[in-house]
Amino acid sequence: MKTSIGNRIRDKRKELRLTQNEIAKALGVSRVSVTKWENGDTKPDGENLHILTKVLACNIEWLLYGKDSRSEDDTKLYRLSSATFKRIPLLTGEQISKWDGITPFAEISDVTVWSEVMSDVSANTFMMLVKGDSMANPHGSPSIPDGSKILVDPNYGDFDDLNGKIIVIQLENSKEPTIKKLSIDGPNKYLIPLNPSFKIIELEGNCTIKGRVTKIIQELQ
Repeated sequence: MKTSIGNRIRDKRKELRLTQNEIAKALGVSRVSVTKWENGDTKPDGENLHILTKVLACNIEWLLYGKDSRSEDDTKLYRLSSATFKRIPLLTGEQISKWDGITPFAEISDVTVWSEVMSDVSANTFMMLVKGDSMANPHGSPSIPDGSKILVDPNYGDFDDLNGKIIVIQLENSKEPTIKKLSIDGPNKYLIPLNPSFKIIELEGNCTIKGRVTKIIQELQ
């Protein structure tokens, strides 16, 4: 049965000059899902509905029932948040290891945990939970203690551009990626822990860089 919520999604998307692909990317769903919503074949579920109101700069009452109780200030707030709002996956080490660096996460069935971030991130940026203390800097900042979450950008440019940057890298014969600061000294390359209690790793053999760390998210105790 067709539903008018689909018409409101389509009308609002066109008003904001957004494509179905842009909506899909912001929500972490496929373009086909957005098409089905607009055609009235299916409806967005609770979580997607909540996110959709931010992306479309509207409130949930209007989207569901056509009732608009927004004030002018509310509209400005929604539009401000939708301009920078992104939904990205929280990946396990195993998922990062298996990822080919190309396939959109929305098309990978075992990617089920997503987080909302108010940040301008590139395509396929993902979030990772940090385990261990090798990047916990006892002398100040930056520091990435155990339990922190990091944003990782897989679009890092050239390898030499990563010198001095914190990266997520998959080492040969390792089951999960590691997080370290990359140091390039001529032909030699090293992975530097921020915690001096841990050993520096010299890069030898094959490795795959999964991305550059762009942000650290830490819960206050």
